[in-house]
Amino acid sequence: MLHFRTNGVLRTSHEAYTLNITTQLSNFSYTPTVVPAPRPDSADVTDESLESSSAATTAIPAEGVKVSLSEASIQKSADDKKPQAKSNADIESSGLPDQTQKTLKMIRELKRQIEEKQQELQALMADQNMDPEIKKSKIGALVTEISTLSAGLATANNALVKQARENKISPDQLQQAQQLAAK
Repeated sequence: MLHFRTNGVLRTSHEAYTLNITTQLSNFSYTPTVVPAPRPDSADVTDESLESSSAATTAIPAEGVKVSLSEASIQKSADDKKPQAKSNADIESSGLPDQTQKTLKMIRELKRQIEEKQQELQALMADQNMDPEIKKSKIGALVTEISTLSAGLATANNALVKQARENKISPDQLQQAQQLAAK
């Protein structure tokens, strides 16, 4: 059973519908499409109440993607996360307030991402086999990503200064935080 509102009046339909929504991430638009589902023949149904209750239960199989990971890839993923936890051990044992620790971890993560993107950019610029137009487009995208990450890094660094200004951390703690952020 489908309930919907038209001109402020609640209406009910006993027909089954499937609503397909396609979302495009690049410009955040969507295209709704309503497709009526198959309905059983009324000649085959002897009881009208049975017809109204069974029409809405029509199931349409959904398509999807199934991803299977090998044990080796699962282990590699877990191993990739371990160095980051170890690299933040000095932050966690610093005795700084939780918010300052979170900010420091964010700074380290942003620095790591910037370094990664810069390496990708250098590799891309060194690639002589790529079509020049595609190369130019990819370089532009990487430069934009690096700029966005750099802006986030500046914001995180400003958050440390703001915490000191608002007396949430002492000048000594700010100096300690800056030393940890520099690593």
